[in-house]
Amino acid sequence: MMRALKTTISAIALAGAVSFAAPALAQAPGEASAVPDTSCQYDCLIAMVRQHMQALGARDASGLPLAGDVMFTENNVILPVGHGLWRTADDVDADGLAVADETTGHAAWFGSVRENGTPVFYAVRIHVEGGLIDEIESVVHRRTSLPAPFGDWENMEHFSEFYEILPEEERRPRERMLAIADAYFDTVELNDGQVFAPFAEDCSRLENGISTTAPRPGAQASAANIASGCRAQFELGLYRINKRIRRELPLVDVQRGVVVGSGFFDHANEFDRYLLTNGREMMTALKWPNSISLIEAFRIRDAEIQRIEATFTYVPYFMHNPFWGDDADFPEYAPQPDLCDDACLAANARLVASGMVGNNWQGLNWGERVGYAENSVGIRVGEGIWATVTAIDADPLVIADAQTGKAVWIGRIEEHGQPGWAAFTVAADGDAIGSVDALIRRSQYGPPYAEPVSASDYGVLPASRRTSRADMLAAAPQFMHALGSNGAAPDIFGAECHWSVNGQDVGECAAPFGSPVLARIEEVRDRQLLAVDEERGLAVYRFFEDLPAAGGEGYPLTYQVVELYHFDAGRVIRVEAFTSELPYAMQPLSQR
Repeated sequence: MMRALKTTISAIALAGAVSFAAPALAQAPGEASAVPDTSCQYDCLIAMVRQHMQALGARDASGLPLAGDVMFTENNVILPVGHGLWRTADDVDADGLAVADETTGHAAWFGSVRENGTPVFYAVRIHVEGGLIDEIESVVHRRTSLPAPFGDWENMEHFSEFYEILPEEERRPRERMLAIADAYFDTVELNDGQVFAPFAEDCSRLENGISTTAPRPGAQASAANIASGCRAQFELGLYRINKRIRRELPLVDVQRGVVVGSGFFDHANEFDRYLLTNGREMMTALKWPNSISLIEAFRIRDAEIQRIEATFTYVPYFMHNPFWGDDADFPEYAPQPDLCDDACLAANARLVASGMVGNNWQGLNWGERVGYAENSVGIRVGEGIWATVTAIDADPLVIADAQTGKAVWIGRIEEHGQPGWAAFTVAADGDAIGSVDALIRRSQYGPPYAEPVSASDYGVLPASRRTSRADMLAAAPQFMHALGSNGAAPDIFGAECHWSVNGQDVGECAAPFGSPVLARIEEVRDRQLLAVDEERGLAVYRFFEDLPAAGGEGYPLTYQVVELYHFDAGRVIRVEAFTSELPYAMQPLSQR
């Protein structure tokens, strides 16, 4: 349950009936007081969210009235206030859309921000209690190679109706407004042509600065090229890919007819073609599971949705909102080499990968309590790539290590025929499969990337050229330390050592160290040894790289990395890295 939803129906009923000081006695579970907080009403909340935006544009949160335990998220990752976009913002819109709910103490803002000289679309929800901001939930949408609306921020016009007070006869009670907004999400979920929500004939929707119901001539293509208007698009079933919409509705303004929700559209992409209700065949833009995180505002007049404005961005599939409670509890298992040796671990990893083709997870030997993650997000086995993988590498690289209790499978996968790289780390629970941590890299995230043909093949080395486990475990961390500190190249490389990232050769191993390219990395953290194979001279680690973009270029992001080091006669002669782009500062699932 969202931490912000502190006001229950019983408290709402009291909202207009009390004006005395708040007693210590709580009225209902989850409430701090039986009397609603009236310390910051509508004008105050609007001023507070605009003050937040001014502070963001100045990169200075010191003047904000923040609670000591303020919780701040950017694209669903908890950060200290002052990090993320706070370190890269140059300017914010002066006329962003601001809305508020004085009953629950929420306010929201929609507009655009300039980040290192580049426009981004931005939405934020704040919660105010006792005159202090105790919650900041933000969504930042940046222009990337992924297919998503990105409008003309300089000419974007917000709907003025969000500020207009409705006549009494056109208003609806809070509960009815919540039901109408929820019906919108019910309509978009599994969008099959059935419409649950009431739409005004002139309903308009603005997404990341683009009208997706009636675009201007020459504007970026959108759903409106197929059907105009809110209802018509949903009757056609244009948004069939929305398997699930997880949401909360924290903000309601009855006088102005405003509801704001936040949540996720989960695009499972279990199919890559589908039919509209008129028989037209559509193809999915992406062939793999993804989610969009959003903050969305509705203007409801006379029980009909009249205007919609949303800011959304891509996040890993089934991403979690920290305001809704604890994240998945990913199990950790101690190695038990007497129950599962190298051969057992390698077999488990191969079976996991082969079981993904056709979603045949039920035939695998699972432990009693299993953890499964894709790109650092915990989800159910049978979802995610289990439902999209159509083929796997016939000759993958598998490194198994009974001393760590893990095996790593590296190779090519195909999702509805589209190739990508995958690195699956499979841990054993006894001789069963205890957890799977899947890293997947797709071409849409751009370079460095080379389309996979097959995994690298590393043969058994002669005994005279092998490197001891201890020496490999001493050398590899030097690489990671230099990577995170922008230090000089460590003295571990052979003369011909080459480094590849997502299959693309990026040059000699030592060359980038101390350069501006690696200076962008602020920290290499959460290192974990996955597996070592002395016979083939292989050591595999997982770690996370934080790139805050505080130097004036790019945008903040984090990479989850699975990196392989190939040793020959005590020297590293090849480095292979596989990376997955994540929201900035995202943590390993086991530490959230």
